[in-house]
Amino acid sequence: MSADSAEGRLAADFSADPEEILPEAGTLESAKSYREKKAKPLLAKIVKVLRSLLRKYLDLKGKFDRLQGDYDRVREGNARLSDRLMEVKLENKKLRQISADYTRVKRVFGPEQVEAAVEADKQREQAEKGRKRPRRALDWGGR
Repeated sequence: MSADSAEGRLAADFSADPEEILPEAGTLESAKSYREKKAKPLLAKIVKVLRSLLRKYLDLKGKFDRLQGDYDRVREGNARLSDRLMEVKLENKKLRQISADYTRVKRVFGPEQVEAAVEADKQREQAEKGRKRPRRALDWGGR
């Protein structure tokens, strides 16, 4: 018989009628004899069961606290992901609107003219970037 089942049986036995648990002293039995032979062993068993139950409770409480912490961290992570998902959905909606507007512009002005305007603007941006680059190699060469 395992320790858990014995403790479970003892716990079930002790939850019954208290008059049945502690037998009455015999007519010729002294208080000291009763205490030593019947009461002390029974109390030792009760203490053993209570200690076992306390250990199991503390183990379960520790596991519960760890799981609760893990759950809170996962829930917080999910909330952050949900917020980011909403941001991405809004960005996606804006990009779809821009794409639809671009398609309208191409339809109104013609695809060749729009592509030429886009290409001209790209070249202008490249030229602007080239003018903004510092020419450190030439400036440092004279010193």
